[in-house]
Amino acid sequence: MVAVVCSVPLLGEAVGSALEFAEVRVFSDRGGDIAGLLRWLRPDAVIVDSEAGAAEATAFALEHELPLLHISVRARELRLFRQGEWEQVSNGEGPSPETVRNVVAGALFGRGGPLK
Repeated sequence: MVAVVCSVPLLGEAVGSALEFAEVRVFSDRGGDIAGLLRWLRPDAVIVDSEAGAAEATAFALEHELPLLHISVRARELRLFRQGEWEQVSNGEGPSPETVRNVVAGALFGRGGPLK
């Protein structure tokens, strides 16, 4: 299951459409405690759309060795957290649905398993 925690509802819908291979659950980031939500959900991957959400989800992703994507609509960037570091995936042109799909599929199913 891929947990999408976002402040922009349309982003959650777009991600759900792009990830046709995965069970996607969308949650609002209002109310905080994203780490608590993730502990109870136990997702296979996490996608967030805010700096605060990325900061809160980072420790969970590191502890559970799962992919964490940060989609910044404002900065038009896509970052992937893996092996304890953030990696810039897009080049400022804005992450396309296909790019999000490819990154999540690669992180979940790529040779060597998640995050290798």
